[in-house]
Parts: sequence; C-alpha cells; structure tokens
Amino acid sequence: MTIGGKKAPEPYSVLELANKGGLRLPQMTTAQRNALGATALDAKSHGLFIYNTTTTCIEYWDSVRWVSLCDGTSQTVLSPAPCTTVNADGTGCASTFTATDIDCPNGPYDIAIVTGSEYATLSNVDYANGSFGIVFNENSSINEHTVLIRVTSSCTAMYKEFLFSQKGVDCTALTYAVPTISPATANLGLCAGGAVYLSVPANTPNLDQLIWTRNGVEVARGVSKFTATIRGKYNVSMAAAGCNVNIANERNVTDSGSTISSSTSIFSSNNGILCGTNSVTLTATGSTGTVSWFHDGKEDGRTGATVVLTGDNSVGEWFAVSKDGTCYSMPSNSVLVTKSGATGQVAVNPNDVLVNGVPLNTFNSFCMGGLLDLVVNNKLPGVTYTWYNGNEVISSNPFVVPNTQSNISLRMIAADNSGVNCPAEASVVEKAITGGTAPAQPNITGNSTLCDGTTDLTIVPAVAGTYTYTWYKDNAKMPDTTPTITVNTPGVVYTATVTNATGCVSEMAVKVIAANVSSIPKLTWQSQTTTATFGAKVTLQTAIEFGPALTYTWAADNGATIVGSTSSVTIQMPASGTDGVTVNVTVSATNNCGKSEVLSLPIVLNNACPAPALAAQSALSQNVTAGSSITVAVTGTKLNTPTYQWYLNTTASTTGGTVLPSATLASYAFSPTVAGTYYLYCIVTNGCAGNFTAVSPVFTAIVTANPAVLPIGTGVLAGRTCFDVAESNDNAGCGLLTMRKALVTMADFNQTATNTQTYTFTPNGTVSKVRFVYVESLGGSIVSSFVNNGDPAAVNISTPVTATIVYKSNLSSANGIVGTANGKSTTNAFTLDVFVIYNNNAAGTGVDVQQKLTVSIKDCSCCGAYIAPNTFRVFMCHNLGADVTKDPFTPSAAIGGDYYQWGQLTPRLKQGASTDAVSGWTSTVPADRPVSNWGPAPKKANDPCPSGFRIPSQEEFNGLNANNVITGIGKRSSSDSNYFDFNGVLAGNAGYNYGGSLFFPLNGSRIPMNGMSSFNNQANYGGVWLNNGLATISSTYVSKVYPGSTGYQNAAYAVRCMSEN
Repeated sequence: MTIGGKKAPEPYSVLELANKGGLRLPQMTTAQRNALGATALDAKSHGLFIYNTTTTCIEYWDSVRWVSLCDGTSQTVLSPAPCTTVNADGTGCASTFTATDIDCPNGPYDIAIVTGSEYATLSNVDYANGSFGIVFNENSSINEHTVLIRVTSSCTAMYKEFLFSQKGVDCTALTYAVPTISPATANLGLCAGGAVYLSVPANTPNLDQLIWTRNGVEVARGVSKFTATIRGKYNVSMAAAGCNVNIANERNVTDSGSTISSSTSIFSSNNGILCGTNSVTLTATGSTGTVSWFHDGKEDGRTGATVVLTGDNSVGEWFAVSKDGTCYSMPSNSVLVTKSGATGQVAVNPNDVLVNGVPLNTFNSFCMGGLLDLVVNNKLPGVTYTWYNGNEVISSNPFVVPNTQSNISLRMIAADNSGVNCPAEASVVEKAITGGTAPAQPNITGNSTLCDGTTDLTIVPAVAGTYTYTWYKDNAKMPDTTPTITVNTPGVVYTATVTNATGCVSEMAVKVIAANVSSIPKLTWQSQTTTATFGAKVTLQTAIEFGPALTYTWAADNGATIVGSTSSVTIQMPASGTDGVTVNVTVSATNNCGKSEVLSLPIVLNNACPAPALAAQSALSQNVTAGSSITVAVTGTKLNTPTYQWYLNTTASTTGGTVLPSATLASYAFSPTVAGTYYLYCIVTNGCAGNFTAVSPVFTAIVTANPAVLPIGTGVLAGRTCFDVAESNDNAGCGLLTMRKALVTMADFNQTATNTQTYTFTPNGTVSKVRFVYVESLGGSIVSSFVNNGDPAAVNISTPVTATIVYKSNLSSANGIVGTANGKSTTNAFTLDVFVIYNNNAAGTGVDVQQKLTVSIKDCSCCGAYIAPNTFRVFMCHNLGADVTKDPFTPSAAIGGDYYQWGQLTPRLKQGASTDAVSGWTSTVPADRPVSNWGPAPKKANDPCPSGFRIPSQEEFNGLNANNVITGIGKRSSSDSNYFDFNGVLAGNAGYNYGGSLFFPLNGSRIPMNGMSSFNNQANYGGVWLNNGLATISSTYVSKVYPGSTGYQNAAYAVRCMSEN
C-alpha cells in the first residue's frame, strides 16, 4: 500500500494502516513463513515483523532466525499441548510431554516450574530428550490453579514457557452448615506484637471439613480456633476454600497502630485434672496487663491472674493473654483440662513436702543461684511425686534457682499411678527470687584417695561466716551436718552445700573419690646389687605396693651420684677407692596417702668386677590363655651396671633361645597369641671389666587356646562363684553391711576356707583330656595359684575331675592393709572365668569343647543357694520389678516384684497395682505363647532376665529344696494379726529363706477366672515361674513344682532370675 502516494513501498514491506483500526501486521502460518526461505530474507529484511497464525505469536527476523515475542524467545514446541482442564482431584493430565526446538534438535533441555510449584510437581523428567510429566495436587479451593513450566534450550540459552491449568472445586454437591465466627465484630484491630483470636464452636458438626482462609487462601483446617497475627480478611469455608462461605462471617483484621507485649505463662493445679469434687486452678505469671482467659480459643470472659475451674463444661484447652483495651497479646502456653472418673484423692501432708528441710508452704528463701533440696517424706507406694518450676519438670535434685527468673512458682504434684485416686498438689506461687544473697560456691578439701579405707573431707565456705552444712553421696542426701566427715566408699562423688542464716543455699562443691583404695606406699627392691666396682654404673629398680608414686626421693653417700628420679635410677659409683668401701643408697616414695618408709641398700665397692647371680622373682610355671599375658621376672645380686636380655625357647633349656628385642629389663610381660608351651630365660651381664654373666632359671608358660571360642559342651562344672568381702559398701544397692556379714556368702580371703576353692567337673558320659584354665578380669590380681588335679592327657574319663584355685589373700583387708576387693560393687567387681576344656570323644579323637563358671569377687551382696551338692548358683537378690533399694531379706510389699504371664517378655501387672479384678483376662493361652517361649535352656529371646541371668528350671528349683536349709520368716496366715492388707500397703510380712543367702517373699499372684483376673492373696501364697513350670510357695508348704504348667500359663506370677553359669 502506498501511503500518501508519494513513494512506492520498500522491498518486502507490507503495511495496512487505518486511522481507526490500528496497525495490522502481515499474517501467515509457520509453513508460509518458512516458505520465504533463507535466501529471500536478506539484510534488507532485518527487523521484519509478522503475526504467526499457527503459534498466535508476533515474530521478527533478526537476520539469523525468527524470534518469537510470546512466552520466551526460543522456538520450542511442546507435544502434546499443555493440559488446561485438569480435574480438581488432580486427574486428567497423565501424558508425557516432549519439547523440540529446531535450533537445538539434540538438546539437552532444562525443565523447571517457574510458578505454581505449590500446585504440581514434575515427574519422569528426561533432560537429554526434553520429556517430562506433571502431577497435580488436589485443588481444595474454588479457584483455578495455574502452573507455568519453562523449557530452556542449552544450545541457545533461550526458553519458552508453557501454561498448564487446573479447575477449581465444584461446590454444588458440597453442602455443609457454616458455623458463626466469634467475636461477632466485623472489623478487628491488630496491635503490634499481639494477635486477634477467632473461633467457631468446638462442637461444630463436620469440623474436619472446616477451612480457615485469609484473603481467600487457606491458612488452617479442621480446627475450631485460629490466631491471626497478620492483617487481612478472614473467613471460614466448608469442604473447600470458597465453598459454603457466609459473607457475614468475614472478619477484617487491620493494624490498630497500638502496641502490646507479654510473656505470660500459665500452669494448672493437679495436672489439670478435674477429679471428683476437686477444682483446678489456672495461674498466669509474667503478665504486665489485665489477664484474659480463653477456653477452646474463645474468650471466656474471666480475668485475673488465677481462675478456678469446676464442672464438665471447663474441660478443654485453656490459655491466657494480656489485654489492654482492645489489644490482645500473643497467647501463653496452653494447658489441657480433663475430667477423671476417680473420686478419691492422693493424701499429701503439707509437712511432708520439704524444701531445704522446711515445709514448702512456709518456705520463702528463694535465692538467685541458690540450691533447693526437694524432698517428700512418707511417700506412698504406687504414687509418683514430681516437682515443677512453673510448668517445667524439675529433673535433678538439688535444684538450682535460675538466674533468669525474678519470681518462682514451685509445685509438687503427687499422682496415683493406677489412676484410682485424683492427683494432689502442694505449691507456692509467684514467690520473689532475691538476687545476690546465696553463698558463693564452697570448696571441699581432703584427699581424693581412700587411704587405708578412709579419708576426711571438709567443706570450706568461700566467705567466712555462720553456716549449716549438707552432704550428698552420689546425689543422695547424707545425714551428716558437720563441716568435716569421714568417708570410706571408693569410686563415688561427694558433694556439699553451705546454708547461711537467711536460708540461702550455695552451689554444690564436688569431690570425686578415686576408685582404687590405697595406703602409704611400700617399697621393695626389684633389681639390686650388693657389690660393685669403682667407676661402675649400677641400675637399681624398686617395686611399689599402693602405687603409683607421686615422687621418689633417692640419696647415696661416699661420692656416688644418682641419675634419675623415678622407680629406676642409675648410680654412678666413685672412680677409685679402697676395697670394701660401702655406698649406702636410700629411697622413699610419696603417694596421695603419704610417704613410705626409707628403703636402704648397702653396696660394697671393690676394684674387681663381681660375678652376678639371678633368682626367679615370679612363678617358674604359669598358665595363660592365648591373647592374655603373664609376667616373668628375676632378681639379682652382685650386679654392676647390669644389662638384661630375655630369650624365648622351644625347649626347657637356657641355650639356643631366640632373642626378644624389647625384653631388656628385669621383668617381661609375655603375651602369646597361639596355644602351646613356651620357655623363657634371662641372661644378665655386668657392665664392668670382665662382663661377667648369670643365667636365670627356665620359666614355663603353658598357653591354651582362648576357651571362650570353643563350642559349649555338656556335663556340670560346679564350685563357688560369688564372694562378698562385706567390708565397706553399706547401701541399698549392695545391701546392709550388718546383714551381709551374717550371710554364708561373706568372704574373708585371709581364711583358707575362703581362699582355697575346689572346682569340680562331672562329665556327661565318657570324655578325655580334661583340663582347667582361667581368665582374670585384671591379670595377676585374683589368683595366687592354680592346680589341675587330674591328668590333662588322660582318656576315658567318666568320673569327676577337679581343679584347686587359691585366691590371693590381699583381696580382703587385714592388719590395716585395705583389701583390693574393698568397695567393689556388682558393676566393677573382680571376675574370674573358670573354664573346663575337654575332648568330647573318650579316645581323644573328637573336638575340644568347654564349660564355664564366672566367679564374682566384690564388696556387695551375693544372693544364691545350692542347686546340687557343692554347686552354689548365684540368683538375683530381688524379683524382677521389685524395689532393689529395699533389703531383699526383709519381707515387704516393695520386694514382691512385677507379675508376669508365662512366656511373656514384659510384665502383665506392675508391682503395687490394685488388687481389684482386671477384666479381659481369660484362661485361654494365646497361640503366640508356646511352652518353648522360656524353656528349656539355653536362654530364650523372650526370657525377661537381664544379661548373664535366666529363668531357672524345674530341676534347678527342686535342687534348691533338696540342698539348702529352708526357714520360714514372718506371719503367713490370714488369722495372724499382721495379715497382708494389700492395697499398696503391706501390713504383714512373710516368706522363706534358703540357706541364709536367698529369700522368696509370699507375693501373691493373679488367677484368671470368668474372664477376670482375681488377686490371690499375698498373705499366705506366692510363686515364681520356671522355664518349664511353676514353683509355688505358701504358708503350708515351702514349694511345690508344677512341671509344664500349661494350666497356669495365663496366670501371673513373679520372676526370679538365676545366673547363666
């Protein structure tokens, strides 16, 4: 078209112009555009615009390619076309989409969601080939969801975007009644730092379908309340956002311009439980304004720091806010108030609830940084007592008053574990914490090592003044109140506090007592000489008992000098002199317990080099298992600058041995790894002129394979396995010392009857090559001597074979020397594994197998009895679930233990449970509880006993009855005045003592009857399970064993565990 008729159009220019219709570009399809051809598009066509009717996009020619101005600049095409009518439930778009770009035909492509990632995700993306799928989430609103996906070509870095869309929910079939929002005011002000509280009735029908929206977008669902902290228009929908909307419900929340702040915290009395006629008091702390209370998200109308709740309509969630006019702060924590069907209440005497020895209701000395000793006296069984700082559980005692609080609400809640009675509370609320008044942390002085079994500890206040003193042992309060105490338990932690005249308590001072008991050190010569030559260098070495030493003090006269300051030194003798001159060497050592006596050694000097002499300082023959070690040692005389060299030989000879390069001292720790017999000897050479030598005797090491890796054999290995030295530990965990000293298990290793023990192996059938070995938990500390009493090479053995072990006498204390087992508890006891190894074929052509006994030596109770002649077996002192802090030999309800059904890993009822009948308890045994659940031996997976213990068998329990003196204890009849009244309280006590070292209480049982579980009385009846039966104990007979016990499997009895070996 010629405009104005003045000039002809330029080549390729096409123009249609109308003064009313605007500008219309030339229109053509992609095919028509491509038909122009590259040759037709010369430089004069640069910038040519067209409207592509195929892509409905404006495009221009940049002299190289057509550039689209729609959805990016690449020429990417997506096949099939994007989904634009995806269903609200997410279905309707299951295709795989493939992108192609003529400018980048081989890819790869980057494919990503640009907007709408909250509505859909990509799947099965193949970047190399440009393919992908898209998975839409469910659209729970009435609004259409759109997702924009961008495909970028790697060749050109250009992209194109594709729009996918999903339909909104059709509300036609979703008809629900819409609740009314509270508060009723349509326009609500939001104060900075505060909130607006919106709610609907908590009992709204179909609450799970309710959706809270802000500006039409979902912000919460399925809840009856919403806390708004951002301005906007809030409403509720039902079923889907935008459906069933009541426009009258819209609440327009706008910024009010005011500010409010609060750190309100609330707590409830009695754990928030409305119980019987009792009320629950809610208390708010930390508020700076008027406290307003909310119930289930709705303002209740009550104000004030406390509110008392009663009745069923108080059940629900409560919180508090600070209110200033129309401003509401952020909410406090929430507490849940519940209703219990119980009617009674746990009894709590205010005088039993003590803080630092003072009743809580009268205590006022809350000092910042000070300590509070929280105690409840006369606790009831079956009740849990918990202390709180406000809402926070206090998990440690004593409790440090926080430096971050200005007030404290200290509470103690007593809760009935069975739920029969309502909880009870003792508390003080919002008591002021005074700052800077607690005494500074004191210091505990005194030796951290027990010397000869004791040490004195003294608490020294940081500032002089008048104080009272409180001591703790492993966090348990002690009765001592003096500044200095004498202690005798190793391996524990003592702490102490001081209290000033105002009642403020300091922080804890701490003193850790070493685990090893010591004494004043004693020195002996390990390497010495009584002669030397002038100018020689003599090496002297001491051995120490009750080491290690902190320091050694050496001295020498007559011109000799000392090089070194440890247990081993070198003495440089004077260069010349007259024969017969004596150099006197002295040494002493100091440890935590003091200074040793001086050890002296006179050395006569001569001008000639002496010939040394050696003697054995360790046993000439020792047994050891592969992987363990033994020590061989020599002592010498007439040593002069000696050098030592140890040799290993294959025969009992002092010649032809192999040099042990690292063995150049007077002693050597030999650690063989392979079984066999080894021979060692030592050659010492004096360093003076002449180099005279001496050879030690031959030391024999008999090394057996580690027996623990051998298969377990049959037969019986018997002997004493538990020793209680009964010297120092006097506590609930180890038993009362006075009681333990009277038991047959009390052990004094200074007596032959204790330190010399015989261990007997009785084979099952005929075996061969029976021999014994042992493994100590601390090498060289337990066994003094060990003798195999049989012939280890003998065959055709069918009769008992024995070994004799002599234990070291220093395991027990004597003559002021503290024994090495003093203070050892069950967890750190000395242990000795005694193995019998034998060949399981009579002729010795079978395989080696083993049986093991583990011997425990400690300062702690040994409970047990004989299950066969000469076979003493250790039992746990208490039934499983019993209160192990109680004396296991004094009958009480606390040692009855839990009640197990046969074959179960966990108890059916806990100790102290109600005696009321329990429903749903039939005599039918479930299929998952076969007889094999617990027995026979070895221990089964369902056996509830801890590691190292198992449930005993019928045969072993019969052995208890046949091999021990059995004594009845206490009153065991309902006619007795001290009859059991089992309602959490034991009025009478009864049971049977086996041999003075094992006690079974009459603890009752549970018997299934008529779909219920009745309590079989605890006054004259008890029982313990066996792994193949049941042992019952009553007032009329000691024990009756029911083999198999299938008729009793659904009853519930106690479990008493026996050591596995």
